[in-house]
Amino acid sequence: MQSTNANKKNTLSWLWLLILTVISTYIGSFLELFNTQKSLFIIIVLFIVFLKGQQIIDIFMELKKAPKLWRRLLFAYVILLPVIIGLIYLL
Repeated sequence: MQSTNANKKNTLSWLWLLILTVISTYIGSFLELFNTQKSLFIIIVLFIVFLKGQQIIDIFMELKKAPKLWRRLLFAYVILLPVIIGLIYLL
């Protein structure tokens, strides 16, 4: 029974990652069509990167119940990397 729940959770997580990837692709096309500010595009895409990283850490790497140090270290990476990339492109 637990295996079925784990498979369902992994499948839903995978679908969510797929949806986020498609959304980020279409956002890029949408913003190009309407010649919108690139800073808005960068912020949205980096937020999607954060959401995907969080999903990977919690579901696929199963660190939701892991020691807090490991989870925090990986979350720091998921937060700091998009912030650094955003600063590079926005400044």
